Amino acid sequence: MTSHTARPSAEAAEQPHLLLISGVGGHAPAKALDSLSRISTTVSVVHISAWGDPEPVRADWAARGLSGEFRTAADLDDAVAVGLDLNERLPLSGIVTYSELLLRPQAELAERLGLPGNTPQAVAVAQSKSRQRRVFAEKGVPSPGFAELHGEEDLAAAARRIGFPAVFKPSLGAGSQSVRLVRTYEELLEAYRAGRATVSAFLQSEDVFLLEERLELEADGETGWASYCSVESLLAAGERHHLVVSDRLALHHGYAEEGASMPSRLDPAAQAAAVDCADRAIAAIGLTTGAVHTEIALTPAGARVIEVNARAGGPMPVLFEVSAGYDYAAQIGRSALGLAPDARPEFGRAALLRMVPIPEGDWRVAAQTPTPELLASFPELVYVAPRFGPGQPAVRERTLHLATFMLSAPTPDAARERSHLIERALGIELEPAA
Repeated sequence: MTSHTARPSAEAAEQPHLLLISGVGGHAPAKALDSLSRISTTVSVVHISAWGDPEPVRADWAARGLSGEFRTAADLDDAVAVGLDLNERLPLSGIVTYSELLLRPQAELAERLGLPGNTPQAVAVAQSKSRQRRVFAEKGVPSPGFAELHGEEDLAAAARRIGFPAVFKPSLGAGSQSVRLVRTYEELLEAYRAGRATVSAFLQSEDVFLLEERLELEADGETGWASYCSVESLLAAGERHHLVVSDRLALHHGYAEEGASMPSRLDPAAQAAAVDCADRAIAAIGLTTGAVHTEIALTPAGARVIEVNARAGGPMPVLFEVSAGYDYAAQIGRSALGLAPDARPEFGRAALLRMVPIPEGDWRVAAQTPTPELLASFPELVYVAPRFGPGQPAVRERTLHLATFMLSAPTPDAARERSHLIERALGIELEPAA
């Protein structure tokens, strides 16, 4: 492990010492550092180097002139050891991460140091869909029927119990990786074998998969929206603050997410039902601190929990910023210090994130419009992020999407309509991979 120390000033000595754990996924470290520096000038970083080069993050940290230390760690366990060592020299006041994959070291550090945070037990439940399902069943939280799959010998009984069509998914996973609709036993067997063989940063190690009752999430009639939403929450100082309901774009490529928009266009009664369902699920798991992103199915029988995530949904801090000028990432930092939020979002516009899925099959990107040209043509664009360049294979093991972009518009429906024009202008042409 390596370290770099910035000498604390007299002013910094009076500031709370925040630790950011970074390394893979979640809110971009540069933006996270901007937000945390609004709370304190003493911000350290432990960056897990196993997933990528720490030097760009080190440069971002150094450029902001923050007091504290920049340290690297080899893996999740080493991140805990490095954090404890750092605390010996400069006691920590709060631990922050914005990444699903880094929640465990955050929780372990907070517990060992007696700092505000979710318990490791609650995080373990939040990260495991199978444990969530068991907790929801025990505590009467509405959620899909399920069966656990520990081996091929479990498939037949699970199929009889749940029926077809059903949803196959890994218990520990993110980004909809390996989630599939299965209609027959043969499709279930294929999905199970493929899921066990898949190696991806989105899939963590837990030797269990789920077969779940299908909830028809793909589309809400002909509206262009999906029949599910999410509730974005902030847990702080003993209170659960539900900040906004976000909508989802209709699904046309299996369960690969296609986009999110905030604030919701749903009527107040539907939003209230989603919030109530999310609140019950969060309480059942035992989460107490930080951001929570809860996905809710909108079924004819009422709101039902799809999953609870003990962190901000990937694009949510930027969606908050664009639609409400709200620094969600900073409020998450305040929560890590045991502080209640000092502001609530006030929405003036709609923000929409479009995620363009990779179609089924093996592809190579033949052409796409240069990003500067797109930004010049569409002033409402916040950013465009192609995932592949011309000539590169479009590989689903790395991501399920060809590109993402975010835009702002007066209303959710206006944003969705405008996104169609921008998507065509991306000019992404695919050819079969050799």
